[in-house]
Amino acid sequence: MVDVVANASQITPEWLTQALLSNGLIKSSVTDVNLGVIGVGVGLMAELVRIEMTFENPEDIPAVIIAKIAAQNDNREVAKILDFYNREANFYNKVADQIPFRVPASYFAKVNDETYDCVILMEDLGDVSANDQLVGSSEAEAFSAIERIANVHAIYWGKVKSPEYSWMYDFMSVNEAKRLQTLLYRPSLRPTIEKFGHLLDAEATSVLTKTGEQYPDVWANNMFSQETFIHGDYRQDNFIYPEDGTDAVVLDWQVSGCGKGIFDFTYFICQSLQPDVRKRIDKQLVELYVEKLREGGVTDYSFEQCWSDYRRMVLGCLMVPVTVCGTLDLSNERGLAIAECILERNLSAISDLGSAELLK
Repeated sequence: MVDVVANASQITPEWLTQALLSNGLIKSSVTDVNLGVIGVGVGLMAELVRIEMTFENPEDIPAVIIAKIAAQNDNREVAKILDFYNREANFYNKVADQIPFRVPASYFAKVNDETYDCVILMEDLGDVSANDQLVGSSEAEAFSAIERIANVHAIYWGKVKSPEYSWMYDFMSVNEAKRLQTLLYRPSLRPTIEKFGHLLDAEATSVLTKTGEQYPDVWANNMFSQETFIHGDYRQDNFIYPEDGTDAVVLDWQVSGCGKGIFDFTYFICQSLQPDVRKRIDKQLVELYVEKLREGGVTDYSFEQCWSDYRRMVLGCLMVPVTVCGTLDLSNERGLAIAECILERNLSAISDLGSAELLK
């Protein structure tokens, strides 16, 4: 059995040899490694290390790969509550090859459930960076993003409750809504209001508070959208686009699992689009989403139902900015900027859609 490394210093030639041999990806051994930390996950939940390997004999696997390791700070506690690391490892080990768009290739993915250490060895995409969520998605990128995720949702629509998918983390049930409400939303609410009060007026503060009180109703209840396989963190910062198009590589599957398809849709729109772009095209995006689902065999989800779910789910999406703003370590400048951005955009969408009237 191959151990799970706890940090980058434990990535040795011997460990890499065991990990890659365990999946039959090499036939000889790794004789030398050169490590370089390339990021502490702007998403705040992981450390990324570039590994340059020397092999005893020529191998088919690339000599340069990426290791994604569990966060080395207090953010690991949030990851543990939501089981981020098992969710991503399961994605790569069980369904990545079924996704109808490009995701990074994975060579080894494992979690130590006792220590909650995690390591995923994956494809190095080179010196590229994701598009900037602070800048926001363009209209063309938005239409491409919604078409991509609708195609995934259609494959698994109404199927993920079967025994075949029992390994999927189900985080949009009523019970999970109550757990998130207790463990994340409520403890994060006051720190969010205190730290980011300069972004909040009385109405926004009321929306944040009432949403916390009624969280199961905006996360799991009163939704027409059926359960499917969702990305869970479907946003601009997790897409890498080619220079000549919008056919993105989609990264970071830590929040993937069983959930309502409308979450991916709404989360992308309300937190990755500038408000003026969102207001201009959100109805067209709903139409596109429903159309692509229909093309994939989902015939019982109408525009009206999708629009209703979208209006309610913008309230449910507040879980993300509230948790980020009130719980996570935001000591790096970009992390703080992202927190402010997603909070403001989410609240703007709630206001524009009149979603506050759905709260009691």
